[in-house]
Amino acid sequence: MFYTVYYSLMGNPVNNLTPFIRIRDVESGNIVASGIMTSIGDGLYTYNFSSFDLQKEYIVICDAMANSVDERYKFLASGEYGDVLNTVGVLNDNIELRTLLIKKILTNKLELQDGDANNWILYDDDSMSELLKWDVRDKEGGGIIERHNSNSRRSKAK
Repeated sequence: MFYTVYYSLMGNPVNNLTPFIRIRDVESGNIVASGIMTSIGDGLYTYNFSSFDLQKEYIVICDAMANSVDERYKFLASGEYGDVLNTVGVLNDNIELRTLLIKKILTNKLELQDGDANNWILYDDDSMSELLKWDVRDKEGGGIIERHNSNSRRSKAK
């Protein structure tokens, strides 16, 4: 998993920085990876977090190690939900993570169950581990009731 950040000054990319990244596991609070980010040009810097686990929550802090940028610190969130909105791009242009999540949403096992809380379930690649859950209600705001022979389940794509 690559974390990528962009540094600029007055709208212009800033190169020749040595940003430092710290990746913290939210559950344990421990720093699980850290190091110098690699410049890939045009103000972009990246770090390969090889032990990334999509089912864990991470908080990432990137420090430009210089005050000659518009924002010295960049903050990201990622993981099981990555707070879904952040994963889909509110916090950062983390294209690899967004692409992986979109692929899982489009192809993995998906089920709608009775109720109105956490009843739309997306499973991970093993088709057994729950990856994401959403609350789905009927048009009046009530709970969903499964009907016999309803098409509310999708098997993992082959």
